[in-house]
Amino acid sequence: MKVQGLRQLESVENPSIEFDEENLIEELSTAAKILKNKASWTKNVGITNKYEEKQRFLEEWDGKPDFQPEFKFKQIKYDKEKVLDVLNQCQEAAGKITAEELERYGAETLNEKDFQEFFTQIFEQFTLFIELGANIESFEDWHELCGQLWTMPSETEVERSKQEVKSIEKEDLEEKLTADDLKQMFEAEFERLGIEYEVEIRDVGGCFNIPEERKLIVARGDGEERKFSRKEAEMLTVHETFHSVRAYNGYMAGEKSGFPDILGVDTPFYDQTEEGGAIYREHRTEASYPNQRFDYHLKRIVAYEIHNCENYQQDFQNIVETAVEYGASPARAFTLVARNREVLRHQIYQTGYEEWEDKEEIWPLLIGKINHEWAEKLKDEVEAGGMFQEPSVSEEQLFEFSFKDQN
Repeated sequence: MKVQGLRQLESVENPSIEFDEENLIEELSTAAKILKNKASWTKNVGITNKYEEKQRFLEEWDGKPDFQPEFKFKQIKYDKEKVLDVLNQCQEAAGKITAEELERYGAETLNEKDFQEFFTQIFEQFTLFIELGANIESFEDWHELCGQLWTMPSETEVERSKQEVKSIEKEDLEEKLTADDLKQMFEAEFERLGIEYEVEIRDVGGCFNIPEERKLIVARGDGEERKFSRKEAEMLTVHETFHSVRAYNGYMAGEKSGFPDILGVDTPFYDQTEEGGAIYREHRTEASYPNQRFDYHLKRIVAYEIHNCENYQQDFQNIVETAVEYGASPARAFTLVARNREVLRHQIYQTGYEEWEDKEEIWPLLIGKINHEWAEKLKDEVEAGGMFQEPSVSEEQLFEFSFKDQN
């Protein structure tokens, strides 16, 4: 089976991939983009009755019951063993990348071992996502897998967040803007930045990017129409378009050398850097506001409580009450505690932002969707005049902007 055949993986029995070993970087990039759509946690992990359980919880909340959720989990769509076998074949192929192939792209500081590691880690991450979906009903197995995918919060970090939520005064904000209004704001920001990126409205609860399709999704709401305050809309504009810019820069980074656009689609373990950078942009562009800052800290507190609980079912009520004590509404508290039983990653937002705050040099982090380690490696390659170029959308374009200047 050729790499393109992975698109029909479901209908292929005992798939064996025939890689073009003279062009493994191109082949593995294509495989990663196809398999991302099949193996990512967003495709394979979820609670299917979250809305119903939330309603049951809210109906019983006033009586302060010892509520224990009866969550039902999404089943992974694919034959687990088949997908894991394919991912293993991709990792084996990654180990065959040669120095000669990198020479064709004009590499100066990066070598074959760098890209063997790069692609191996991408497929290792996909493997963990599949295992996460397959083992989600076992809290212990799920918990261990989350720890391999995302850095868990430290006690010091959480104590800092607890102090912050006590000091932040939330605002009452009027929510009048619609998904159509937000779509126009996203499109205006892309025009200002000079990049082509599609914006589409869908009936979903939250906004998100699909980098492999070069598309940003605006949330109209899931079940009921979602409305936005002006401050939330401005925050979402700078946050979500930040993700799009890192994707766009990644597409363009290797355009002159002919390197595939994988730096804009998926790279090893970049999630925390990605979300932290979006919040960093909120602060740099003055789009950060008290309610959202409160929520980022609260997310880290809840993630920490779940990370350290002994029995999620029995401790559910206590964790919700902890969130309410720190200022969350019962509905918001339920949502956070439930979402962190899908994937335990809410700590990455505030922790990721603090990592960006500590950086003296920002532009390498804008080369693509990369973590701090890869930013340093790619910086050296750019400065040596090698296979990658400086970010197409610069640090100045991205951060020297404020809605306050527009009003």
